[in-house]
Amino acid sequence: MNAPRGLLALCLALVTTSCGYSLAGRGNFLPDYIATIAIPTFVNQSDRFDVEELFTLKVVEEFNARGRYKIQPEEAGADAILKGVVLSFTSAPSVLEGSAQDVEGSQASTYTVVVRAQVEFRDLVADNVIWSSNSFQFRDDYEIGEDPEEFFDQEGLTLQRLGEEFAKSLVSSILEAF
Repeated sequence: MNAPRGLLALCLALVTTSCGYSLAGRGNFLPDYIATIAIPTFVNQSDRFDVEELFTLKVVEEFNARGRYKIQPEEAGADAILKGVVLSFTSAPSVLEGSAQDVEGSQASTYTVVVRAQVEFRDLVADNVIWSSNSFQFRDDYEIGEDPEEFFDQEGLTLQRLGEEFAKSLVSSILEAF
């Protein structure tokens, strides 16, 4: 009775491994010859200081977490290059506390942060664009209390979360051909 189960498990394993699917976050549709990827620091066109440094760092960390590629900041010697431009950073009140009739007396309790970027991943060997987006956008909300310093702390933490989500989504989009 164990032999048929073992045969069934073997057949199932063969079928599932040859179907072309991969676990989300682990696929790779890049050409095999791409081993070294240049990721220079993104350009910052927003009014937020150092957002390009954070987003570049998070993207490098995400590629390194995938463990297959050598990542370097310079283009020389690379098989592919990932260029990015942070186009905008906005942080605006999204929820007001207070009377609906007294808008001027209301205070913001929740802010929404939106970061928009332009990204291009280019195969330097074949000289073609593998993946690009002119408006790669991420948003997150944060709440603040009555302490004014909490506003800046929460905005910074939100930016960290946005950088991580941006990097995960970007690297998955590139590697999994979305």
